Amino acid sequence: MNKLKADSAKIILTNKILCPEPNEVFKASDMMKDFELFMPQRYRTENPVFHVSLNPHPDDKLSDVELSAIAEEYMKRMGYGSQPYVVFKHIDISRIHIHIVSVRVNAQGKKINDKFERRRSKDITRSLEQKYGLHTAEKLSKERNPELKMVDVSQGNTKEQVENVVREVINKYHFLTFTEYKAVLTKFNIAAEEVKGSHYGNPYSGIVYSPTDNDDNKVGNPFSAATLGKFAGSEALEKKYQTSKEHLEKSRPAAPLKRAINQAFAGATNKEQFRYNLFQSGIGVVYRENAAGRLYGVTFIDHNTGVVLNGSRLGKEYAANAIVDRLENPRQYEHLINNPQYQGSTHFNPQQQPQSSQEVQPIHHSEQHLESSSIGNSIGSLFDIPILLNGDDPEGEMFRRRMQRKKKKGRRM
Repeated sequence: MNKLKADSAKIILTNKILCPEPNEVFKASDMMKDFELFMPQRYRTENPVFHVSLNPHPDDKLSDVELSAIAEEYMKRMGYGSQPYVVFKHIDISRIHIHIVSVRVNAQGKKINDKFERRRSKDITRSLEQKYGLHTAEKLSKERNPELKMVDVSQGNTKEQVENVVREVINKYHFLTFTEYKAVLTKFNIAAEEVKGSHYGNPYSGIVYSPTDNDDNKVGNPFSAATLGKFAGSEALEKKYQTSKEHLEKSRPAAPLKRAINQAFAGATNKEQFRYNLFQSGIGVVYRENAAGRLYGVTFIDHNTGVVLNGSRLGKEYAANAIVDRLENPRQYEHLINNPQYQGSTHFNPQQQPQSSQEVQPIHHSEQHLESSSIGNSIGSLFDIPILLNGDDPEGEMFRRRMQRKKKKGRRM
C-alpha cells in the first residue's frame, strides 16, 4: 500500500472488495474492513491472512489483463476463488511481479483447505507457465545460476535487494553459526544483528538486517526479519545450521579449503595481500577486530562451494592469532605452503574444538520465474549448534549459552 503512494505499484484486480470512487484512493483500513465483514466474528484459525507473490521472469512481458487473468486462475485453483482478495502489481524493480492478499477463513468461519499447499501451488504455477508460454523454473535453473549482487541503496528498492540477497545466501551457503552467517552477508553490503527487547524505540526481539556501504557503514533503513519473511528469522536459521552440519559432514570441505588458504599465503606479507590472493581462488575472508585493531576472529567463505567456516574450525594454523603470525613469520609455515597436500586430518567434524586458541575477545558495547512464495510456515528445530567454545566465535558462544538456558527451562523454539 505504501508503494501505491510512491507510484511504484497499483491495484490491478479485486474480488469482493468495494472499490473507491474515481477520484478517491484505496485505503488499507477500508480493505481490512471489507475482509472483516466477510468473515464471522468468531473463528478458530490463528493466522487468517493469506499472502502470495507471483514472479514472472523479467523477459516475460505481461499486460495487466494477462497478470489479472493469471492471478484469478491461480486463486480459483488454490481454493480462494470465492474469497475476497486484492492483487497488487509492483513495478519498483526490474522484475515486475504481483502480490495477492486474501483471508484463509470463509464466510462460515471455516479455514480454506491448506493441505499440501506448497506442492499444489508449485503445480499450478508450472501449469500457468505452460499455458501462457512463460519461462519455466526448471529451464531457468539449468540455464544459469544468477550471481548475487551487493545491495546498493542508491537504486531505491533497498528492501527487495536485502530480501533477495538474504534468501539466496541462506539457500546457497553452508554455515553453522550466526557469526559465520553474518560474515557472508557483509560481502553483499548487509549487516545482521540479534536484537532483544527493542529496536529504534519499538518493542522487538529477533534479527535485524541493515544495508551498508562498501566501508561497512550502515546506510538506509533497517529491516526486521519479520518484515522480510520467516525464511530470514531465527527459527529458519536454526534449521539451516542443522542442514549445513549434515552437508559439511558429508562433503568434507576442510582439505581443499586448507590447500587454497595455504597457497594464498605465498607472497603475502599483510592481511590485504592475503585477502587478494584468496580472492583469486574465489574465496572471501572476513576479519573481525576489536576497538584497538587487534584481530580476534577470521571467517573464510568459499564462494565456489558455498562453505563458510571460522578459521579455528580448520585448526590452530588457521585461527586469527595464527593468521597474524603466519604473515609476520612466513618461514615457520613454509612446509604448509610448499607442500599443499599437508593438511593433517582431512575429515571435517563440525563438532570439533579448535586445537588451541588464545584469541583476544572483542570489546562489546551496551522474485525470478513465475513462482509462488510466502505460503505456509517454516518450522525450525532446536538442536545443539556446534560452537567453538574457546575459539573465534564469541557471539556464537553467547548464543549457545542462551539456547542451553532455554532448553533447560523446557522452552520450545
